[in-house]
Amino acid sequence: MKKVLSIAVLFLVFLIIYFLQSNFFNWFNIAGIKPNLFIILALFIGIFIGNLYGIPIAVIFGLLLDFFLGKAIGLNAAILVISVILRISIYKKLFKR
Repeated sequence: MKKVLSIAVLFLVFLIIYFLQSNFFNWFNIAGIKPNLFIILALFIGIFIGNLYGIPIAVIFGLLLDFFLGKAIGLNAAILVISVILRISIYKKLFKR
C-alpha cells in the first residue's frame, strides 16, 4: 500500500511540475535560458529515494514528458538519466563512505 501511495504522489508531483513548466516557466527565462523543473525533480528522486529507483523513474518521467510535448521520443529521458547518473558520480566522489 505504501509503495502504491508513493507512486501516486510522484505522478501527482509530475503533473504539477508539468503544469508549472508548460504554463508559468514557458515564458520565464533568464538571458534566453528556461529553467527545467524536471531535472530538479529527477535529482531529488535520486537523492531521497535512492539510486535504485532514481534512474528508472527518470526514464519513465522523461518518456512521459516526451509523449506530452510531442518532441523526439527519448530525448528528455536521456537528459534526465544523464543528470541522475552525473549526480550519482559526483555524490560518490564528494562523500566517500
